[in-house]
Amino acid sequence: LEPLDLSSLRPAQSGETRSGFVAPVPVVPKSFSAPSHAIVTLDALSLEKRLSDALANRYQAAGKVVVRLSREWKPLELPSGFEVRVLQATPDELSTNTFLRFAIIANGVKVGDWAYPLSCNQMVDVAFSKSYLNRGSRLTPESLTFRTVDVLRQGGNCVRSDARLNGYQLGVNLKPDSMLKWSQLSKVVLVRKGQVVNVFASGKGIYVEMKGQSLEDGVEGSFVRVKNLSSKREFQAKVLNENSVKVYF
Repeated sequence: LEPLDLSSLRPAQSGETRSGFVAPVPVVPKSFSAPSHAIVTLDALSLEKRLSDALANRYQAAGKVVVRLSREWKPLELPSGFEVRVLQATPDELSTNTFLRFAIIANGVKVGDWAYPLSCNQMVDVAFSKSYLNRGSRLTPESLTFRTVDVLRQGGNCVRSDARLNGYQLGVNLKPDSMLKWSQLSKVVLVRKGQVVNVFASGKGIYVEMKGQSLEDGVEGSFVRVKNLSSKREFQAKVLNENSVKVYF
């Protein structure tokens, strides 16, 4: 037989597929995606959402911040990866009415600066009384219910759902369905003047327990003067609970 002439043939480009077989053309991994150059429209609702998130982050605000533009916004066509950057807010705190300067950055280039008056809300869960509560009552989860309100308009003095109320009591009578405010609360006196208390002392690897006499009233977390019943020496101690104080050295 005459030898075959293979000089006219060209090698085929090939690549290995995930199954291990050879494909006649290069294979593009499924995870690969071409760079996106999508254009999006920044309308008023989208801008308000961006500004809400920006102000919530700027002030580390609890709950949900809601922003509304106080004048018309002309929609912009922008690359999908654009950024809204807050430059200045007046006043320099979250407020019902804010004047905001911000910039829009797209692909590392500033598109422009804008200054807009805003109307703001901060929606937070706050405590309300379930029933009539007498002055001096200790607050429990069973005596309270929680609702979402705008604390910017209702007042920042209200007690939020995540507040720690251990050690507090009512300083006023509270009607049912009333919003609970910090100004209505007072700390419970746990240690009273003349009371004998347990004194715990610790520091530098030493732990001591003894008896002492409180020389003044004290609430949780406060410091009171205490007299050692044995040595009669006086010192400052932190109130832990109704029977205990702690000394640090």
